[in-house]
This record gives sequence, C-alpha cells and structure tokens, in this order.
Amino acid sequence: MKKVLTLLILGLLSVTLFANGDSASADVDEGGKTITILCVTSPETEALKVAAEEFKKQNPGYEIIFNEQGRLGYFTNVTTQLVGGTDEFDLVQDNTTYMTELAAAGVLEPWDDYLNNPDLTDLKAYDLDDLPVKLTYEGKIYCIPTDLSSQVYYYRKDLINEPAETWEDLIELAEKNTGTADTPYGAVLTAMTGGPEAPKIFYTVLWSYGGDVINENGEVVVNSEAVRKAAEVYRALKPYMPEDVTTYNYPKVFDALKAGSVAQTGPFWNAAWNNMKMSDSDFKDKYGIALIPGVRQADGSINRAPQTHGWGLVMNAQSRNKLAAWKFLYFATSVEGFNIRGANGGSIFRPSILSAPENADNPYFPVMAETYALARMEPLVPYYTKMHEILNQMVADILTTDKSLDSILERTEKDLITLKARYE
Repeated sequence: MKKVLTLLILGLLSVTLFANGDSASADVDEGGKTITILCVTSPETEALKVAAEEFKKQNPGYEIIFNEQGRLGYFTNVTTQLVGGTDEFDLVQDNTTYMTELAAAGVLEPWDDYLNNPDLTDLKAYDLDDLPVKLTYEGKIYCIPTDLSSQVYYYRKDLINEPAETWEDLIELAEKNTGTADTPYGAVLTAMTGGPEAPKIFYTVLWSYGGDVINENGEVVVNSEAVRKAAEVYRALKPYMPEDVTTYNYPKVFDALKAGSVAQTGPFWNAAWNNMKMSDSDFKDKYGIALIPGVRQADGSINRAPQTHGWGLVMNAQSRNKLAAWKFLYFATSVEGFNIRGANGGSIFRPSILSAPENADNPYFPVMAETYALARMEPLVPYYTKMHEILNQMVADILTTDKSLDSILERTEKDLITLKARYE
C-alpha cells in the first residue's frame, strides 16, 4: 500500500503527509455551522446551490460557502490540497472515478459512523436501497453521488425519424446528415484527450463489443478484437465529425447541440437533456433522447453498455465541521435533495423517482431508468489517473493518425502492463 500511495502523490507531496488522513468519527463536536465546499464550475454545482438555499431555510443558522473553480487543473488541485492536509474546506465535489485513490490515501472521511448513528440519520427515510451506487473502499462508504452521469443518445427529430440502434446505424446516419443545409456534422463524440472524458466514452463502445481494458481479474486485456472493432467505429465516424474532434469536451459538444450544428451525438452525457431544456437554444425541442446504440446479437437483441460515473461530495478528513457537513450531505442525497437538484439541472438516479407515475410522460425518465439498469463503471484502480493518460493517447492516435490499429493497441497494452506493475 505504501508504494501505491507514494505513486499517487508523486510530484506533489511526501508520503509522510498521509498521517494527516487519520480522522475522527461522529463523536467529534459539530464545530461551526459554516460549511465550505470546494467545487467545480458545472451544472451540477448550480443545482447544488439551489439545494443549499433550501437547506439553509430548513436549518436556520447554517451557512454554506461554495469555493468554485474552473475545470482546468481542478482535480490536481483537489488532490494537492487534500493530501496536503488542508482544513480550509469541509466538503469536496469530486468525480467518483478519483475516489479510490483519495480513499486509499486516507484523506477522506468515511460515512459509515454518520449513516449508522440514529441520532444523525433516519435510515428508513433515507432508504439506502434506493441508492444503487455507493462508493466504497475496504468495506467503508466514502461517497454516495449527488449526480450520476451516464451516456445516452441525442438526435435531431426533424432530421432523423428513428434513432440509431447500432453503431452501424449511427455511422449511416452520420454520413447522410453531414454537409447538408441543416447540419454541417453528422455526428460528434466527446473526444477531448486531456482529461477523463474521452476514455469514458470509448469504454461504452468497446464494452458493447464484449471488450475491456482491465478485466475482473485485474489483467490488461486492451489488445483484443473487441477493442479493435470499437476503434474501427471511431475511424468510420471520423469523416463526419469536426476535424478538431479531439478538442471536444462536454461544453463544446453541448454548444454544438445548442447551435443545432450536429445531427446526432452519442454516447453523450445525460446531463445535457436538462441543460438543453433550461437553455435558450432554438433547437432545445428538436432533439430526442434514446438509449445509446450498441451491437446487435444473434438473437436480435442489442448489447448496450453505457459507462457511468458520478459527481459527489466527499468529506475532508481534516474538516473541523464534520457533523454540520454531514447534515448537508444527508440532505443533498435524500429524496428531497434529489428532487430539488433534478429540477434545477442536476441528475436523478434514485429508481423511486425515475419510475414515479408523475414522471412517466417525460421521455428522459424511462430512458434513464433503463440506462442506469445497464450502466457499469470503469475499473476504479489506484492507478486510474495514469491509466487514463495512456488511454487518452490511444484515442488520440485512433482519431488523428493513420497508425495501424494493431500498433496502437499493442503499445497501449505494453504501457498499461508497465504501469500496473508499478503498483504491485
């Protein structure tokens, strides 16, 4: 474990700082009632702010400060500050894919003592069974996401009569709708190769072919026919997407939807549905939502495998206001908190809400109920960040070079095996 932690913070701080991660549990004093949240500029944060206002109404005397930062460098900043032992903030908004690394580093406060204390939590009302995703490390819960992101498919209903069911359908529709009077681009992918988004989108395609990057036994299996087929889908879509597609992150793809300049996008994040409906776009009612495409099987069924990850609030192990922080965590992830955030641009993944009769007429809810039932997380390994640097290079080479797919996958496999060995 010491070797893993050392590698995690290589170039940041000495491993001796992990001693600061030892945390008190729910027997500490509440401290002050001012809760400081380190967060990223995002629709999820805006929804959290609305929930915070309602929390303050229901809990007079509490104050919530959002220390908001841009996406660029955000995750590095989070790691640096937490590992450095800061007590300047109580809660941190983070991506679930990084939490294994942070929990292993001992800089997060586990939730178990708070969840299981009847003076702090009404477990019956909270209903843990209605929360299908709980982030754990060594048997302890470190986060229940506030938002769960997964991939769906968006298409211009005025141009496409039936949504794509398979990747072949997607490619065919992309060709048909490229360079027309209505849409310059037949498709676009979230393929920015500087962060975690490009690998997450690629997972969705390769999983549908039955492939993987790291299998259940922890073995590197990226150099396979299934991954090669996924890469071929990317290369087949390339002529129908913007030339600079590897610069397209969520905001840039979303802007293309708002402008109506793309006929379809998928896999793309479910958050775009509410974000689009809340926008002033002339096209906000022209896009439909459907399950992501997949691979048709011999029996006629379609294998779809959307990747999912979450945005959540984690508690700083060095927080001086842990009970106050827990009180807001509890509210934000309660049924009431989900409904508030969902109505203000956040995502909802509690099955009880998705399947509620009052939501049956909204096309988003049934699509997401089925999507979350199919969704899976990528390997949450302690070398996650470095792994995605390697996968980003793979995606970039697939989309921007003429290198053979065999050579790209062989190099990716070699690099991942070398990386994995450093943590064993």
